[in-house]
Amino acid sequence: MTAMDAPRFVDAPALSAEAATGVRFSKPTKRADASGISKRTLANLPDRILQFMAVMTYSSLMYINLAIHLVLLNYWRIVWPFVLCYWTYVFLLDMSTPYTGGTDRARFFRDWSFWRHFRDYFSAELVKTADLDPEGNFLFGHHPHGIYCYGLLPNFITDWGGFSKLFPGITLRVTTLDVNWSIPIWREMQMALSAVSVSAKSLKHILTQKGPGWSAMVVIGGAEEALLAYPGTNDIILNRRKGFVKLAIQTGASLVPVFTFGENDLFWQVNDDNAPVIRSYQRRFAKLLTFSVPLMWGRFGLFFLPRKVKLVSVVGKPIPVRQQDSPSREYIAQMHDTYVVALMKLYDDHKEKYAPSRIRDLRIVK
Repeated sequence: MTAMDAPRFVDAPALSAEAATGVRFSKPTKRADASGISKRTLANLPDRILQFMAVMTYSSLMYINLAIHLVLLNYWRIVWPFVLCYWTYVFLLDMSTPYTGGTDRARFFRDWSFWRHFRDYFSAELVKTADLDPEGNFLFGHHPHGIYCYGLLPNFITDWGGFSKLFPGITLRVTTLDVNWSIPIWREMQMALSAVSVSAKSLKHILTQKGPGWSAMVVIGGAEEALLAYPGTNDIILNRRKGFVKLAIQTGASLVPVFTFGENDLFWQVNDDNAPVIRSYQRRFAKLLTFSVPLMWGRFGLFFLPRKVKLVSVVGKPIPVRQQDSPSREYIAQMHDTYVVALMKLYDDHKEKYAPSRIRDLRIVK
């Protein structure tokens, strides 16, 4: 593929045989009802509606949380006793939960069959390249961040991607910023999605205190990388991220690179080329708030509906480390280089199959 080739993604129309050859082909007519809609389309309509609903629900969790807060604020004279009980429960009994391995008390939410339609919207797939020893502990590094980490839900948060069958005995927790644990109700939503704190305290507890098989996943690029997400590209931030390697060495957990193809193709967003002034303000906000606020649009031009692109998460081979309480900078750098090489190989081995229409290959920009 040359640099001049125009990218074509899953939801873009393919070049027809007629347009490519100039020869007009006759096509068999589809059997349709009186309205002109094919019976196959009508049969698939309920499932398509459920797919839209599942994706929009996940995309709107933050706004659902905001709406709940507005309702509670409007009826504060009635609900204040419940709010008081809630915060008493959080401070006295639940404050440490995100830092001690999370909870499965809302496991039913992750097991909800509704999320199967989320998987089907993206035709999400989880690919295994090596076995993971259920007696070990693993620190997964996920790339790229994308706008909203959509690939995490079907393949790592819920089991609709078949994680438990591919990696039996592995209990995985995804991680998120500490700011999420200070927002009422939102913190419960995060824990229902198996999320825990991304702090060193939290990760060390999971990897050393919870027992064999317990593992954690960190989205390495973070908020800054979300601003790099753009269809057809795979720019990531990794050279400056060495803390996760140090933590893996301190806990003795093997490093596991993960790359989700299609994650960056879900939304268009403003960038340095089309809106440099807006982008400069976005960077300032990201530094101040510790999370980014991309200005994006997806399917039908909507900011909450991602494009219908296939998501494929490929899990690489585990990289063993030599456990050390105080690793040297040289050893951290050595293992970081090993991780980078493994991630690049993981991408190169699968890019032709899962990213044939890319504009450019994986780049580590920072």
